[in-house]
Amino acid sequence: MTSKFEVSTAQIVPDVTMVDASRQDHSTADKQFPGLHNDLLFLWAMVDTADGRRYELVRTLSASATFDFTLHECHPDLWEYPRTVRIPGERDLYWGPIIWLDRHGTRTVLQANVTMAAKHSMTIALSPEKYVWKEEDVIDVLLTPLPSNVTRIDVPGPPDDVGYTSSGCAVSGTIEGSEIVGGYGGLDRMYCLPGISAQISKMAHLEHYWFVWGAIFDDGHWETGNAMLGAGGYATATFHRQGEAPLVATNDEVDAKVLWETKGDVSQPHLASISFCGRTFDFQATHNAAACAAALGIAWLHGTVREQGGPEPTNSWSTMEVIQRNRGGREGGRAAPRG
Repeated sequence: MTSKFEVSTAQIVPDVTMVDASRQDHSTADKQFPGLHNDLLFLWAMVDTADGRRYELVRTLSASATFDFTLHECHPDLWEYPRTVRIPGERDLYWGPIIWLDRHGTRTVLQANVTMAAKHSMTIALSPEKYVWKEEDVIDVLLTPLPSNVTRIDVPGPPDDVGYTSSGCAVSGTIEGSEIVGGYGGLDRMYCLPGISAQISKMAHLEHYWFVWGAIFDDGHWETGNAMLGAGGYATATFHRQGEAPLVATNDEVDAKVLWETKGDVSQPHLASISFCGRTFDFQATHNAAACAAALGIAWLHGTVREQGGPEPTNSWSTMEVIQRNRGGREGGRAAPRG
C-alpha cells in the first residue's frame, strides 16, 4: 500500500468539525476515526515569559517512543535563526522508548530507557481537562484546553484514510525558570491506517501552510483560529469566538494569500490573509521560530492575527508553518503568494 498520489488532481473533500476536549480519548487505543490509529501526537506551545523572551516548544510522541523535541528562543529579527535551548539527544533531554499508563482516565508517560531517564526527567500526563508537561528544570507547562476548541479533520478516501485533531489551549507555568505571562499552545494528533506511518500518509502529502492562532481581548474573551492550506485546492479553516458557535470552512470556501520576501538567497513569508465565512484574518510575522526545522525545508514564524474590521486584541499569538519538502517551490499549495 502506498500513499503517493497526485495531490493537484485528487479532489479531496475533508469533513471538519469543532468539538470539546472532554470528548477526546487520549489513549493510544483512541478509535474516534474508525479503522485508524493515533500514530503521532505533538505537544506544542508559543509563549512569552516574564524576562521578555519568546519561546517555541514542541515534543513529538508515538505509541512507543518519543524521538523529536525542540525548545528554542525565537528571534524578533525574521532573518535571524532562534537560539536553540534544547534538542533531542543524549546531552539535552529524554529521547527513546516510552510506555503509556492509564491512571484514572489520565494517560501518563513512563520513560522506558532507565539510563536516559536517570539523566533527563520527563513528566507528561494527558487528560480531557489538562495536559501536564515537565522536563527537568527547563519546562514546567500546563496546557488547559479552551471550551469547544478542538479542530477535528476527517479525510477519508484514496490513497489512504487519515484523521487529525488539534486542541487549542491556554498556557501557564515556567520556561527556564521564568514565568509564562502569555501564550497559546495545544495538542495535535495524527491518525492513519495500520501499516502506514503518519509521516508518509495522505495528510503529510497535503499539508503545506498551517496557521494556528489565539487572541485575547480587553473584556477577557478568547478568539482562536486554525487553518491548513494544501495542494490541489485542499483547505480547512476554523474560527471560534468564546461563547459563540464556531465557523468552519473547507476547500473553495477558503481564500488565502501569502506575501513572501527574499533577502540574498533566502526567501520566507511574512504577511498573509485568510478569508472564510465572510471574515478575513491578517497575519503579520513578528519572530523567526524555525530553528532546526529550517534544515528540513520548513519555514516557521510567529506573529499576530487580527480580523479585518474587528477589534484589536490585547494580545495575539500565532504560528505560520510552511512545509516545503517534496514541493516544487514556494508556489505549491492552496495559498497564492503575492508580490
